[in-house]
Parts: sequence; structure tokens; C-alpha cells
Amino acid sequence: MGAEPDSSDHSTDGPSAQRNESILRIEDISKHYEGVKALSNVSLDVYDNEVLAIVGDNGAGKSTLIKTISGVIKPTGGQIYIRTENGLEPRSLDDPNDAKGAGIETVFQDLQLSKKHDVAKNVFLGREPIAEGLKGTVLRKIDRERMDRESIEALAEIGFSVDPRAKTAELSGGQQQAVAVARALISDPNVVLLDEPTAEVSVEGSEKILDLIERLQEQDRTVIFISHNLEEIFQVADRIAVLRDGTLIDVLENDGTVDREHIVGLMTGAI
Repeated sequence: MGAEPDSSDHSTDGPSAQRNESILRIEDISKHYEGVKALSNVSLDVYDNEVLAIVGDNGAGKSTLIKTISGVIKPTGGQIYIRTENGLEPRSLDDPNDAKGAGIETVFQDLQLSKKHDVAKNVFLGREPIAEGLKGTVLRKIDRERMDRESIEALAEIGFSVDPRAKTAELSGGQQQAVAVARALISDPNVVLLDEPTAEVSVEGSEKILDLIERLQEQDRTVIFISHNLEEIFQVADRIAVLRDGTLIDVLENDGTVDREHIVGLMTGAI
């Protein structure tokens, strides 16, 4: 593990480095599987209140990086730093609960929703509130009214109106994505990771999700998302991190000077 860095930002120069401080730092992160290097010495600063897109061909290391940050997999080497009141401090994210405790929530591509349960039960899955009084303390009765109320509020906060009693299996792809995001927001995270959020939804649903990403940023959250759709990335990302063969090739400002051909060239090694 590397030594603790100075709390000043240094990994990326440019406008983002000047306007925000790092909320998350990835330093020399590697992940090896029986000789295969899924990630190789990846270093990246993630800034407070930015939308950072991660792109790359299949096998580039995108999902491995997301799973490392979310505590699903443990890196072979390197260190992750989290912003605290005392500056950037090293943090071991050995499992998803560690990541949640560090203010990081992840919505994976498969959403991990229980399709047989309704919306409110999915929003509070594993964190159901207990009713007040004897019903809660003795009978451990779940406060269903609170679940319904707070589910409506959480979904409204990100621009969706969904019946909390609706069966999740009957929702559109975009609505299911919103339920998964609402569940992530229940813990009030600082950083939200989205893995291919528009991959399984309609065009209309994709637009709603892009609006959702912008809304998360308006709420002063940091968003990191993976997408194969470069047009969507150009629409909402502040910066674009390009991975190839487990290596971070470049981090680009989405300031109108970068086009699709350039990014594809970096992804494929043509540049």
C-alpha cells in the first residue's frame, strides 16, 4: 500500500482540478487474476460534485475498477483514499459495507432488484424501518407507511413518480433503474457509481436516466458511471477516463474539444 498523499489534488491538471477538491483518490490500484492483469497501477482523482465517465472496450477493466471502489473485490495492490474532515485518508474497502460506510453506493448493471417484491420493499431491501412502540420493539413489525412515504420522496427527488406498491417486475427499464438508484440514495451517499445505467432501457428511458444523473449532480453528489454510449457521455460527463487493457490511458475534459474519434482511438490503441 502506498504512503498517504498530501491532501492537495495532483493527479489531474485542468479545469476540474481548479474548481473542485478530490472526494476520492485511487492510487496505483492493480488487480491480477492468475497472471491476468485486470487492472495495472491505475491512479485517478475523482472530484467533488463531478460526473466522471469511465469508458473502454470489453475487457478494458471498467467493471473491475467499479467493483474495487464499491468493495466487491479486493485489489492486488494500491490504495484508495476517501475525503474526510481531515483531508484525504486511506481507507480499506474490503466489502460493500465498507464502501457504504465511506459514503459510496453502487447500482450495478443487473440492478439486483427483487422482481417479486414491490417498489417500496426494493427501495428499503435489507434496511426496512421498524414501527414505533410495542409493535416494533416486541413484534418487530415493519413500518410500511414510512416505507411507502419515503420511497415516494426518494423517487420524486430524482424525478420519478412510481407507485410504491407497484410490482417491480411490471415497471419499465427506466423505472427499475430509478428504483435501484433510489435504494442507493436512502443512505445519503456522497458518491454514486452507475454501471451501464442505460444499457437495458428504451430511448425515452435513457433520457430519463441522463436527467437523473444531472439531478444527482445538482444534489451535490459525485457520479461515476460506465457507458458504451459515447453520445450519452458527451451529454452529461464533466470528464472522461479511458481504460485500455487494464491501464488508464487518459482523462479528458468534456469541454467540446474532444470528439468520438479521439476517444475511440484511445480505447483501441490507434492513438
